[in-house]
Amino acid sequence: MKTNCIMAPLRSVLPSLQPVRDGLTDDSLRFAILAGLATIPFTLLLSWEPVPDDGVVLGGSVSGLPLLVAAVVVGYRYSDRETESRRAGVWTGLAGSIGTVLLYLANSATTMWAGSREMTVFAAVLTPPALILGVGLTTMIAAAIATITARAVNRLEREHRIVPPGETRARDVRDSRWWIPLAAYVLLAPPAAVVLIVSEGRSDGWFLLSALFLLVLVPLSVVAFVALFIDATEPRPDGITWIPNMWMYVGLPIAGYVLVYLIAAYQQIPKPSAPGMYGFIVALWVTAVGYLVVRYRHVGGRIR
Repeated sequence: MKTNCIMAPLRSVLPSLQPVRDGLTDDSLRFAILAGLATIPFTLLLSWEPVPDDGVVLGGSVSGLPLLVAAVVVGYRYSDRETESRRAGVWTGLAGSIGTVLLYLANSATTMWAGSREMTVFAAVLTPPALILGVGLTTMIAAAIATITARAVNRLEREHRIVPPGETRARDVRDSRWWIPLAAYVLLAPPAAVVLIVSEGRSDGWFLLSALFLLVLVPLSVVAFVALFIDATEPRPDGITWIPNMWMYVGLPIAGYVLVYLIAAYQQIPKPSAPGMYGFIVALWVTAVGYLVVRYRHVGGRIR
């Protein structure tokens, strides 16, 4: 009787493990799982920091770059497969989150070893929910990145970008309005850059104004980058022969970020990502101007 009482709750839990067993035995997900597992040593290496002798560490920082790269690779790999890229990204995130769990457990163990009794109790209570939250966020981010990558790859396929003769589609590049935020970025970026340059070393009022422009300019640059990609990959009807070179239009802003980032890192600037973002903004503005000029010649700029 006691055995049945104990096994009854276990049986109610076991069916919830069925998706886990199915995923582990699904050959189509093998690459996604291996990609997630491959990120673990890189995550540990990039996130590992020496612990001060007199300090207490709880949580710690985790580098997300390895998992970001893995999710992009998985999204590309599963973009043309029956297995959904989102499902593959979930398994990449689950496998890669092992590195996050190991780091958090190491930092929590340091806290319990060097901290007071109160900190030890606090760390012991906080660790389980923190691990669940960390694994959940890691999985969600990996799945989202893999899905976005797969959709981007599918938009780049020739079948999507070119409308065959005699075929009509509900929407093509002539109906696209994604050029509007791109044009807004081209108009707003120069005055924002002037304010940022002029405010360097000025009073607090200028500093607040430059901070406001920066808070607007950075999100607008991200929106403009997405708008550039979507508008450039909209289907082209038979009468429009212009097919934008996506390696150039999307690659130049990314190359601007990487180049300035590497230069800043070589010069040992504390946060090279900030100068890298300026490189991205400038390269994106030049790219956007060139794209809008060529687009106007072939498509026009009116709102239909």
